Amino acid sequence: MTAATGTAPPPWAGAATPRTPGEALALLADRRATGALHGPLGSLHLVDGRVAAAQSSRAPGLADLLIGCGRITPEDWAELLRIHGPRSRVGEALVERRLLTRGELELGHLGTLFDASFFVLADPGGGVWRFEADARHWLGPVADVDPARIRREVARRRRLLDGIWPWGQLDTAPVRPVEHVRRASHRPSGRRRRELLDHADGRRTPADLARLLGRSGFGVTADVRRLAAAGLLDAPLPADVPRPPEVPTAARVPEVSPTAVPAPEVPPPVTSGPAGGLHRRIPGASLRGAGLPGAPVTADPAAARTGTPAGGTPAGTDTGTDAGTDAPTRSERPPTTAAAHPLTVPDPDIALLTRVRDLLEARL
Repeated sequence: MTAATGTAPPPWAGAATPRTPGEALALLADRRATGALHGPLGSLHLVDGRVAAAQSSRAPGLADLLIGCGRITPEDWAELLRIHGPRSRVGEALVERRLLTRGELELGHLGTLFDASFFVLADPGGGVWRFEADARHWLGPVADVDPARIRREVARRRRLLDGIWPWGQLDTAPVRPVEHVRRASHRPSGRRRRELLDHADGRRTPADLARLLGRSGFGVTADVRRLAAAGLLDAPLPADVPRPPEVPTAARVPEVSPTAVPAPEVPPPVTSGPAGGLHRRIPGASLRGAGLPGAPVTADPAAARTGTPAGGTPAGTDTGTDAGTDAPTRSERPPTTAAAHPLTVPDPDIALLTRVRDLLEARL
């Protein structure tokens, strides 16, 4: 890295110039410096040698999450920043106005801090770095983190990405799904990855998708590499990585016409269990009364195929009971999906648990 020159000497004056942003951060922590370390992809704000805030162009910030989930409008956020930003009281103002609870503010702040710190410190391009002494962040004091912990987390996340797909150009290039991914038979498993493919238009980068979907920049970057490793993205193949195996044509699931739905198979005959015991449940058996106490048991498979129960009464004969009623089926209504971001949940307890879950998922 290259340190920018200025009127004030840098904190590492008189010592060896740091070679990486991580080394500069460690030196600032040793000297309990207060200020902002600016780099090509963002900045880290320190208070007494501890990282109190971070921001990067590659990761959504707290403002992006709040505006994206509708907690605050862009106009109200600009006004809040104009009034309370110079005094570093934006965080306190969010709690005072009941836009966030204290727990939501801390979780959102720590999530964005680790997210932005990864991109700031993992930048392989080097560039010019400068330290602005006594600079304060507009959010104010919320929670700070030991720089050594941040450096360990950055190294862990870098190893995780390289283990998924060792090609860093994917992190900044537009996401382009391959053509066959649009077909239902080739859709990937997992709501998060399907959501990424649905919004990838060949122009949006992982950072753009993270802001659009209200997700962490690192989480989206990891999912993009997983999609590339699965052969679902149009990306060059690294020389030292084997190509994903192609699915043979004969092994692919044939597309079935919706008008040619085969009739369901009749379950095998079920015999009654021992007296006083539990009846054995046959996997895949329907709920027409098979194995249930007091229900007629079909002993003849031919009778089951013709609809004639073991008593001689043909199916369809009016016996006063609805013998032809089908088994109950699951509702066709799709399940209700979870909120896109915990800040959209009105219940603060559920929002807290959702945010903890998302932070844990980011470490997978």
